[in-house]
Amino acid sequence: MSRDWQLKLKWNVKIFRVINNRRNKFLDKFYKKFFWMGKSYSLIFFLPVFYYFGKTKAIIEVALALIITGILMPALKYTFRHKRPVTLLEDVHLLEPVSLKSFPSADTAYAFTLFGVSLFFFPIWAIVLMFIYAVLIAYGRIYMGAHFPLDVIVGAVLGLISAFTAHIIILYFL
Repeated sequence: MSRDWQLKLKWNVKIFRVINNRRNKFLDKFYKKFFWMGKSYSLIFFLPVFYYFGKTKAIIEVALALIITGILMPALKYTFRHKRPVTLLEDVHLLEPVSLKSFPSADTAYAFTLFGVSLFFFPIWAIVLMFIYAVLIAYGRIYMGAHFPLDVIVGAVLGLISAFTAHIIILYFL
């Protein structure tokens, strides 16, 4: 079994085990469907909502933020090249096929990018719903065995950075 720096972070492995080893039939079924909402093709559901609350400006901001996220994720994945938990640990409950590298979580970054942009356009109740969506995606990445906690934490931070960067660019430069 190969070694990886993520295994040296005891809290990272411990939290992963706590979340991934607690099996629940409802969550298994839920995440087998819901994890698709962390993929970019779920934009078909989100774009009308962003347009409703923020018109064209929100769509442009989402597009720019996702471009930033889309550049950061593969660059970091191929720079760090960290393996998935299933290749580093035994007894991982994997609920989806995984490919590429583990660090950081692109699905979490995507969800938190959308949440971050929603902060500038949505009413508070819709922001809360977007936050719940993003947290469910992040938690699901660990629950499904695809990522370590550090992967989703860094993905969430990078998603928020992408959203805020896009907002600043649009606010000051366009």
